[in-house]
Amino acid sequence: MLGTRNEAWKWLAALLVGIICGAWCGRGEPRAGGETAAHTPLAQATPAAKPAPAPDGKLRVIAFGAHPDDCELRAAGVAAKWAALGHHVKFVSVTNCDIGHWGMAGGPLARRRLAEVQKCAAILGIQTEILDIHDGELLPNLENRKAIVRLIRQWQADIVLSHRPNDYHPDHRNVGLLVQDAAYMVTVPFFCPDVRHLERNPVFLYFEDRFTKPNRFSADMVVAVDDVIEKKLACVEALESQFYEGGCNGGRT
Repeated sequence: MLGTRNEAWKWLAALLVGIICGAWCGRGEPRAGGETAAHTPLAQATPAAKPAPAPDGKLRVIAFGAHPDDCELRAAGVAAKWAALGHHVKFVSVTNCDIGHWGMAGGPLARRRLAEVQKCAAILGIQTEILDIHDGELLPNLENRKAIVRLIRQWQADIVLSHRPNDYHPDHRNVGLLVQDAAYMVTVPFFCPDVRHLERNPVFLYFEDRFTKPNRFSADMVVAVDDVIEKKLACVEALESQFYEGGCNGGRT
């Protein structure tokens, strides 16, 4: 196990576990390797929504997905491997996915999706949070940019993962834009001064995608997640509303 942050950063540089990386703003842009990342949380008081851990020399990783399955599908393998090494990982769904099913919607579905990702978090050994923003209605505005900045700062993140702003789904694109727009602002002292700024900018990484316009995803490294694939598959099983019931299109896509 990696005992210090310096050792952890050396390990990260040599082996960004479970992801393929491409360049973004001079930093890495991940692809899931064997897997090829004033609004309030939906459930602030749940066991999964804990404060950021105290400094202990371990990496702090936060991943932003548009919906409560995006991080689980794109980064479950790397999350499991990081968690097994004692690093701190948090998945954030920026919308509550309250229309992400063909047969139910609203509050009951949002609570169901929360329960599903909480199961995934328990499997992976990580934390999870869902923001109470309606599915399909996420906008890349100042309010949401500040929410992302605060979450990154509160987690004291060393690594941030998200979608690229190239995608078929507006929520995916807008998560990419929001995280991109937050990337520098997390270090600016008087932007969101209610949460202390970060002294060092995190490494910002992208989830893999297959979109080619305006630019194709460019991979820099591939890391196998074979040894944690059962955990990833267990997460897929836990997302029953999406994989057994077909999500918003009933399995027609």
